[in-house]
Amino acid sequence: MHLSRLSNISDAINGPILFISIVSLVMLVVITGVMIYFTIKYHRRHSPVGKDIHGHQMLEVVWTVIPTILAFGFFWYGWEGYKIIKTPPADAIPIKVTGRMWSWLVEYPNGVQSDTLTVPVGKPVRIDLDSQDVIHSFFIPAFKVKQDAVPGVPGLFLWFIANQTGEYDVFCAEYCGLSHSKMLTKVHVLPPEEFDAWLAAEGVKVAELKKATEAADAGGGGGTLHILGEQLARTKGCNACHSVDGSKLIGPSYKGLYGKKEIVVTAGAEREVTIDDAYIKRAMLDPTADLVKGYQPLMPSQQGMVSEGEIKALTAYIKSLK
Repeated sequence: MHLSRLSNISDAINGPILFISIVSLVMLVVITGVMIYFTIKYHRRHSPVGKDIHGHQMLEVVWTVIPTILAFGFFWYGWEGYKIIKTPPADAIPIKVTGRMWSWLVEYPNGVQSDTLTVPVGKPVRIDLDSQDVIHSFFIPAFKVKQDAVPGVPGLFLWFIANQTGEYDVFCAEYCGLSHSKMLTKVHVLPPEEFDAWLAAEGVKVAELKKATEAADAGGGGGTLHILGEQLARTKGCNACHSVDGSKLIGPSYKGLYGKKEIVVTAGAEREVTIDDAYIKRAMLDPTADLVKGYQPLMPSQQGMVSEGEIKALTAYIKSLK
């Protein structure tokens, strides 16, 4: 399949662009040709004495009517494409995508969460967009779809039907901070039966995750709690800002963090704290309350985004990174 027709939205975009490009090229050739003709014909060698031109009614009508018709043609063609882009079918699969510095959180109707987008080929998919912090822009170049995700603005969405299986890039097309260029993910397009099997299998994992977090809420979890935390760190986008090998990113590295003494800024004053369970929980729910010295207040609050059990699992994961 041609690269420009990997989704149903491609024609809605390609058609108007091609039409405008052809008209513009024709106008360029015609206008340039006329200019060259007039330059030669009315050169002073051929017309040593200039003449006043007092108007030409038919010419004025032509250069008013034709551009007006073309402008309305551009509008109509673009409007027809816009209606397609903004009118998803009622049976489109609803998927929520949340942008946050600097990763995407993908949520499916059955509770499955992922940092990548997986969709079935040949079926309509509606992506409802939200942002946790600043303006992001969800952009799939191969499918010719893009939509901003604006914090506090509901109802933003895009939709498409993928025409071919494969793996395609997703970018953030709105500059959103220091690691904007790293805000990358993938769209995995699967045959419908493989997509259904994948979603069902991931749903089982969600049920297991729920049990594990409930056990953590109850104070359980045993020695596997850090494994759950590692999975959550990846899904929740923590790894976009916190390394696990000691290297400095946007936030402090998780390696060796637990039990470490850090200088933090609290209400404008510096003080020393020990990184323990209470501090980690506070850092998730109110990141600017005790900001580690040397780092910017970029992390958004995770209030309502993580449960008590998930906080415990993430804390266990950080503890395990000695």
